Amino acid sequence: MKTILYNLHKAFKSKRARVMLLCLVSMFSLSAQTPRKDSGADGLNIAQPVMLGFRVPEEFWSHEFMIFENGKYTRQTLEKYRGKPLILDFWATWCPSCIAKFPKVDQFKQIYRDRMNFILVNSFDTDTQKIATVLTGEGTGQPTQTASIVNDVYLKQLFPHQSVPIYIWLDEYGRLQASSTANFLNDDQVRGMVERMKGGKQ
Repeated sequence: MKTILYNLHKAFKSKRARVMLLCLVSMFSLSAQTPRKDSGADGLNIAQPVMLGFRVPEEFWSHEFMIFENGKYTRQTLEKYRGKPLILDFWATWCPSCIAKFPKVDQFKQIYRDRMNFILVNSFDTDTQKIATVLTGEGTGQPTQTASIVNDVYLKQLFPHQSVPIYIWLDEYGRLQASSTANFLNDDQVRGMVERMKGGKQ
């Protein structure tokens, strides 16, 4: 035992050993203090992407969003959209093709009414006045009747994408059925989803 203690004492008398020990202690100290980027310790809640065929998390329905509807902004959850197929239409103010598709979404809303839900989602713009100008049709003469989530971060984490328009198709159980471009948004596909709901199984 004395020999072991003597060897340890001799080893740590060397300058190099003391420096190594100091480095190790500093390393463990930093590791304990530095939070992981996905831990939520920095105040950001990182949502995990939803895989095809899987349901959205329960938080999807209870998360509070800023929504532009009927000419004004309010804070709302998506709870009222639960239980019916839902299409999320991701768009941006700098995307003319996105805005050009608003009338088609409005048309589907009129046709399918309480059998199908639609909501626009803007995850790219922060200028709420500019967003409102586009949605109310100022300058274009084409106001949309579809509500829009604005200043979104959460939904873009659930359904990652780099370009718009992108359409996210959720069935009545909140399962991700498809992520598509505008070409896929047609009457056959929308009608098919509504009809599957009638006789679908959970």
